[in-house]
Amino acid sequence: MRLDTRTSVVAALLVLCVATPARSSQVRGVFGGSGFAAEDGIVTTRHTVTLGGRRLAYTARAGHIPIRVNDTGEIHGQMFFIAYTIDGAPPSPPRPLTFLWNGGPGSSSSLVHLLGFGPMRLDADGMARANDGTWLAATDLVFVDPIGTGYSRPTRAEYGAEFYQNRGDAESIAEFIRVYVTRADAWDAPVFLAGESFGVGRAVRVAAMLQQKGTPASGLVLIGLVPPLTRIDANTRTALTVPTYAATAFHHRVLSPDRQRDLNALLEASRTWALQQYAPALARRTGLSTAEQSAVRSALAGFIGIAPAGIDSTLVVRMDRFTHQLLGSRGQVVGRYDSRLTGPLDPAQTMYDPTKDPSLEDIIDDTGIVRYMRRELAFLTDLRYQGPFGGGYPSATAFRGDWMSVRWNRADLAPEPAASDSMPELQRVMRADPRLRVYAACGYFDLVCNYAVIEHMGAQLEPQLARNVMVRAYAGGHAIYTDPAVRLRMRDDVTTFITQAATAR
Repeated sequence: MRLDTRTSVVAALLVLCVATPARSSQVRGVFGGSGFAAEDGIVTTRHTVTLGGRRLAYTARAGHIPIRVNDTGEIHGQMFFIAYTIDGAPPSPPRPLTFLWNGGPGSSSSLVHLLGFGPMRLDADGMARANDGTWLAATDLVFVDPIGTGYSRPTRAEYGAEFYQNRGDAESIAEFIRVYVTRADAWDAPVFLAGESFGVGRAVRVAAMLQQKGTPASGLVLIGLVPPLTRIDANTRTALTVPTYAATAFHHRVLSPDRQRDLNALLEASRTWALQQYAPALARRTGLSTAEQSAVRSALAGFIGIAPAGIDSTLVVRMDRFTHQLLGSRGQVVGRYDSRLTGPLDPAQTMYDPTKDPSLEDIIDDTGIVRYMRRELAFLTDLRYQGPFGGGYPSATAFRGDWMSVRWNRADLAPEPAASDSMPELQRVMRADPRLRVYAACGYFDLVCNYAVIEHMGAQLEPQLARNVMVRAYAGGHAIYTDPAVRLRMRDDVTTFITQAATAR
C-alpha cells in the first residue's frame, strides 16, 4: 500500500525539534497545587526545547501513583509513570491527554517513550537527544509502566497475582488513569490510549473499563498487533501473511529480478494473489489435484523466496519455518519482530528463544534509560528498571521463572469465540461509543503483525465503523517507530488522528 500525501493542515499543526532540549532549574516534590500527594515521591522538572525556531517549555513529572483497594483504601500496587505537559497552554479547549504503554506482557514503556514518542530519544550511544518524532506538539503524554514492569511493583508479593492477568492488568491501569485525571484536574481533556503489541489488547480492555466508569476514551492508537476489528476466516488470515513474507524476501533480495523492481508493486500483487487464489485454494486444499497443489506451491514460492520443495502438503509456511528457511542456505535466521535483521542459524534450537531473536537484541540501552531518569528527570531510585525477562534479585529458582510471561495467568488469554455471530471486543467498544476513533498501524517487516490482515479487516467494516478507523502500514518492523522516516510519518498521521478525534468530542 502507498501512504497518502500529507496535507498542509498537518504541516501547520506540527513543528520539528531542531535543537537539544535544555533543562532549567529542577523542582523536586509535589505537583504545584495540582493535588498530587507528596508521599508518592513525584519529581517535577522543567525543560525547554526548540521547536520550529521557537522555544517551547514543558514540564516532566516522574513518580508513582498508588493503586488502592476501594473498600479499604489499602495500597496493593505502586504504578510508575512519566508525564510531559506543555507549559502555558490555553485552558480551552483542553489539550488531549495520551496514556502510552508497551506490551509483553512484562515490558516497560521505555520503547514507546525513549525510542518512540517522548520529547527526548536515546541515540545509538544511549544518550538522550531531542526527538523530532515526538507527539508532544499534539498531545500531553503519560508513559505508564504496568505493575511488575519498569519501576512499578505490587506492595506485597502475594498481590502480584491481582495484576499479572488480563483483567487485573487492565483494571489497574484504568484505575491509574482515573486517579491521574483526578489529580491533574483533567476531566475535560480528550483521553487517548496508545498500546504496542500485547499493549494493543490492553488498550482495548482499558477502553471498555473506562466506558463502564462513564469516562470514555476519545481514541485508541494500536501499534504492532492485529486488533480485533472484525472477524475473518482462518484461511484468509493465513493467506494474508504472504505480503509480509514477500516484503522480507524483497529486502533480502532472494526473489526473481522482475519481483525485485518495486516493493509497492510486489505487495499489491502478493495481496491480490493471496485473496483471489491462495485463500480459496487453502479452503479446498484436501480436494486439490496434484497439479493444482504444485501450482500453488510454485506461485507461493515465487512471492516469498522459499523453494517449492520447502512447502509441505498443508500449503502453509508457518513463521518458524519461514524464519529458518528463507536464508538457511546462508546459515542465517531472520528475526520475527523485524525480518530485515538476521542472526546465525542454530540447527539444534528446537524451541523459540526470544533472547536469541536477532530482532530483539540490543533494542534499547538499559543504562541509557536509567541515566535519563536520574540526570534529566531527577528521579533517583536503586530499584531495577524491570523488563520482561527478569534478571533481578534474587535469581529465579526455575528456568525462566522470573520472566513475566511465566508469571502471567494465561487462563483468560484464550482466543475470542470463533462463532460468526460473536462480536470482537474492539468492535463492541466502538459500537458502545460511536465517536470513538481507532488508529491501527503495523510494519511491512513485522512477522508478528501482518499489516494486510488489518487492512482487510478495515475494508470489511460497515461504513459507520469504517469512517472512525485509520489504518496505516509502514516500512518498519514491530517497533516501527525505530526507523527515523517512519517515526516522522507516524507523528504526522497520529497528529491528524488525535486532532480529528478530539474535535469529534
